[in-house]
Amino acid sequence: MIAGSACTMADRAGCFTVVQLLWILIAAAAGLGVEEVIARIARGERGALRSAYDTFAGRAMAIAVRILRSTEEAEEVVQDTFLEIWRRAGDYRPERGTPAAWIAAMARSRAIDRLRERTRAENTLRTLASEPPRDPDPPPSESTARREERTRVRAALAALPAEQRRTVELAYFDGLTQSEIARVTGDALGTVKTRIRLGMEKLADALLEVRP
Repeated sequence: MIAGSACTMADRAGCFTVVQLLWILIAAAAGLGVEEVIARIARGERGALRSAYDTFAGRAMAIAVRILRSTEEAEEVVQDTFLEIWRRAGDYRPERGTPAAWIAAMARSRAIDRLRERTRAENTLRTLASEPPRDPDPPPSESTARREERTRVRAALAALPAEQRRTVELAYFDGLTQSEIARVTGDALGTVKTRIRLGMEKLADALLEVRP
């Protein structure tokens, strides 16, 4: 969350409307519209970014949760969205839509990208989990392409940090649920979820990088 924000994710439902109305009143008193807030962000004014966050983060969160069905991932998408706003505020063009529509489209795009990454990684690991995971000598009948693919998967798995690799193996080779993994490893459930997500993303990225 951006430092200095008046509301947390947990209590946003109770204070979002108040904050939004206060900002509208303050902006009106200063002769500023939301478009001017974006312009101020483009000039590097962090206070304007905090104001935009208080006004639009709730809507961005709702969009991300609807797409991802995960509060943790949605919160990351919201943070990524406002980092992108900070970097790209100068690209905003009023004639192409309102600031609210621009920010909503950005949040939607980032959530969809995250969903595609997750789906791609999950599909890769489901394929891997359906095969004997540590067979050093594939049968002669296995095609060269198939053997190369198995080698790439093993190499990508070996390159993961030890904690992520163990968590991924427990989930996709041993078939444990995230709660079961948390009990086995003694880690918090949130930590397990994060390690699995990061591990899957790194696996998918590694496999795409070496693909001819």
